[in-house]
Amino acid sequence: MSLAGNESPPMPTWLIVFFSNMFFGCAGFSIVLPTLWPYLRQMNASAEFLAAVVAAYSIGEGLGGWTSGWLYHRHPEHPKTLLLGGMSLGLMAALFYVVAPVFGTAAAYVVLVARFFSGVDNGIRQTIEQTFIGSKIPVQHQTSCSSRLSSCGITGIMMGPALGAPLQAVDWKLLGFTVDGNNGPGVVLLLVCIMNMLMSWRFFNVEPGKSSQPTLQASESQRRKLGQPPNKRGLLVCYMIFFGANLNMASLETITPVLAQRLYGWGPCLNPAECPFEAKQIYVNLLLSCGGVLSLAMAALMSFCLGPYIYRNEVVAITISHAVSVMVNLGNMDLGGYLPAGRFVVDYLLGAFFGGLARGPGIALMTQIIGPHPKAAYMGLLFAIGAVPRIIGPFLFVELLQLPSPSRAADFAFVYQGPIPRTWLLYGCQMAVFLTIFLSVQIFRRDLRPHPMYGDRASSGDLSEPLMAQDCSPVTCTDVVPNTPSLVREGIASFEDLTRNVSSRSMVGGAV
Repeated sequence: MSLAGNESPPMPTWLIVFFSNMFFGCAGFSIVLPTLWPYLRQMNASAEFLAAVVAAYSIGEGLGGWTSGWLYHRHPEHPKTLLLGGMSLGLMAALFYVVAPVFGTAAAYVVLVARFFSGVDNGIRQTIEQTFIGSKIPVQHQTSCSSRLSSCGITGIMMGPALGAPLQAVDWKLLGFTVDGNNGPGVVLLLVCIMNMLMSWRFFNVEPGKSSQPTLQASESQRRKLGQPPNKRGLLVCYMIFFGANLNMASLETITPVLAQRLYGWGPCLNPAECPFEAKQIYVNLLLSCGGVLSLAMAALMSFCLGPYIYRNEVVAITISHAVSVMVNLGNMDLGGYLPAGRFVVDYLLGAFFGGLARGPGIALMTQIIGPHPKAAYMGLLFAIGAVPRIIGPFLFVELLQLPSPSRAADFAFVYQGPIPRTWLLYGCQMAVFLTIFLSVQIFRRDLRPHPMYGDRASSGDLSEPLMAQDCSPVTCTDVVPNTPSLVREGIASFEDLTRNVSSRSMVGGAV
């Protein structure tokens, strides 16, 4: 007997566009990370303001995900309009990021606002695309497609610095405006936004008259099962899983360059025009790029080998991923007073490789738990919750590095001069979070089963035919399961409160 879902997943044109959008969009995000701090230092910004800028992106991502999920739930016939609208915001944000120095004393605040709207663009893009996939791709292929999309994003995040590395040698002047190694990555981001918009406008064509919201074929037993809401505990665990996957990414992409700079003297010069080129200036870019290669390897495994095996075994994949996260963070604790560079690099690469083993299966698992119910509001809340680690992470990472007394002082010419931080508190706290998620997955494993409308057919091994008929228009099918469930409404309200509080802290930090 062949494995369920062992046949190749469908590959429509719009799905290829989604993969491209996700890869280049996330590469455009990470390409600025290695040079963001030197860029802000040119504007006389503080380290606290750097944390505010990084968090602003994630605040925008969370708000973009929640807002687009709500809008898509209300207007399921306009995914292309919502997607292009978000990309327009991202295009303007990239432009202002590049030209921020011309605003003089307000330049740092222009960067802050630009990163916020870049985050809004990314949140809208992820929510619309993931919801569209969850509605259009057959259930047996959800794991493979979700994993491919997520892996494209992770790979883009990891590979972005490789695109930015050659820009360290750039120093162009035109009409009094300078493009150098600090704002050069913004030019690449601008080009990426233009390309994504053109590809989505040309190839993402939504067929009228076909619904992404299923209707029930006449069966009394199926009607009873349809009336069952998604398992709330299962959804909460899925939100925790996605929180953990994004915490892993937030740690890899934001604190890794800082630690590499302060522990080993790796990274770009504070002022590229005043220092000679040395190989260690690109070590951070090289490290992040190697992580991207490993993420790409995981994407290939998920897409071509592991997908049929992970389908209906998503919990196993998630368990392995979080177990590795626990061990990696334990290994990065400098309990002896020093973290060897080799161990730091190996732990980073393990985190990059196994991180992709949780995100895609986690989204696919949540899609199965939701079952035949409309998914847009759930997905919007999922990406809003996933943004929380990136909102509070930069602040917490900095604080957790500064709380322990430093071991000694460092003097890395042109790169960093100051105390060398201890890492046991930072990685110890992260280990506790991942351990909590790991245990929750094991304790509530029974709640992570698919919705009954999917479960019966899955247990019989027959998933060749859709469970639900799709014979109505988007407008008439929008309210088959009428209102946004209470869990989503409560989560949205909680997220709004959190966002308001964090936004206030971001602005206070930016004013320091």
